[in-house]
Amino acid sequence: MLSMNAKLIYLAVFTFLTWLHPFHVSVLDAEYNYEKHSLQISHRMFIDDLEEGLKDYHGLEYVDTTEPDDPARLDSLISGYLENKVFFVINGQDKKFKYYGSELEGDARWCYYEILEIDNLKELQITNVALMDVFDDQQNIVHIKANDKIQSYKLDKRTKVKTFNFDE
Repeated sequence: MLSMNAKLIYLAVFTFLTWLHPFHVSVLDAEYNYEKHSLQISHRMFIDDLEEGLKDYHGLEYVDTTEPDDPARLDSLISGYLENKVFFVINGQDKKFKYYGSELEGDARWCYYEILEIDNLKELQITNVALMDVFDDQQNIVHIKANDKIQSYKLDKRTKVKTFNFDE
């Protein structure tokens, strides 16, 4: 049996490790811009999770998402990764996005991209499997704003695809 001191030390270490990074989550915010006929997307991922995903996907030993030597190369890695992990079907048609770049904010990196030439957003299907192949407990939360409605959903290994309807 563990002594009381050993139990307290174990509890303190476990609590500290859980506090450091208790879960794996990303947040994708998308908003339909009526004037530009586009879906503007920002995608927030923890930097350590993103590093693991990029290393795994691109077969790299090291990726620095905090202070990269070559920010353009980092954005190229992120763009290639997201193009193969996040998919959009708008009004029944597969749509590709244009990746613009990313920026660091605290312990996360915001990635920005956009889908152009959307005349009217009636239905949006999102598949977001980013980081799910790296972390079994990965959750990807999506928030969609269109036609004065906001809808949200949590994607995970059991549910990787969600369809949002915005019929008026």
